[in-house]
Amino acid sequence: MDKNIARAKGLQARALLSLKERNKKSHVVCQEVISKIHAGMVIGCYVSVRDELNTAEILKYCFEHNIDICTPKVVGRTLCFYKIKSYDDLVPAPFGLLEPTLTVHIPVDKIDMMIVPLSSYDSENHRTGYGKGYYDSILMDCRNRIGVAFQEQEVDLIDIETHDITLDEIISA
Repeated sequence: MDKNIARAKGLQARALLSLKERNKKSHVVCQEVISKIHAGMVIGCYVSVRDELNTAEILKYCFEHNIDICTPKVVGRTLCFYKIKSYDDLVPAPFGLLEPTLTVHIPVDKIDMMIVPLSSYDSENHRTGYGKGYYDSILMDCRNRIGVAFQEQEVDLIDIETHDITLDEIISA
């Protein structure tokens, strides 16, 4: 399936979910992700907006259990990750995003688990994002790349390109 078509189908399917369904499914996915987090790990995680799978439960767990967590900031055409200790370390950014204040930079190769947003995915763990390539620019250097999504975002096999990085796992509900 063409990536633009896959992206559109996944985003449309996600948008059709009710807030109640998104919250319920987000909880199930977050609990599974949390079950994989252990003391001493460094976690990379996006801060959800709009109708994305809500990652607040993962962030809260890490804050409460002193797990190092870092969130992305767009820098040029890539992402840099910065350690946060609470939501107070996030500031408004373009497109309605929340980004970390520039405190402690964590290189992506030092992150033990990278939790990745997506617009659609397939059964081979291929993903589409929003089409800007920000995550593609860093995923090669990441280990334990976990996509999180709603089952409704799954599409037929996505046509991938040489720069596309396959995720290690996709957790959905």
